[in-house]
Amino acid sequence: MWLLMITETKIQKEIIVKHKFCDICGVEINIHLSCSVAKCMYCGKDLCENCLGDEIETGGDYRTVICKRCWEIGNDYRPLIDKFNLKVSELYKEWQDECKVVKCV
Repeated sequence: MWLLMITETKIQKEIIVKHKFCDICGVEINIHLSCSVAKCMYCGKDLCENCLGDEIETGGDYRTVICKRCWEIGNDYRPLIDKFNLKVSELYKEWQDECKVVKCV
């Protein structure tokens, strides 16, 4: 017959807790989930919810955000980008129309 001997030992374990703070206002940011992390896609600053300038809907787990300052700088660029995107769409349509005329499609 085998005797099974079980003993208990109490150990202490050191736990490291990371804290992240907004690079603009210094507020602590909750980083428990990947989807709660917000880093400006242009300047790379870590952001709290109050310092976001804009958030681009990606439908994914990670956030695509722009800080207020970079969003403000973009005021000069966004109208031009929209204009060029419209022109690109028109060029694709012209290309497609030409292919339809020569029956490539």
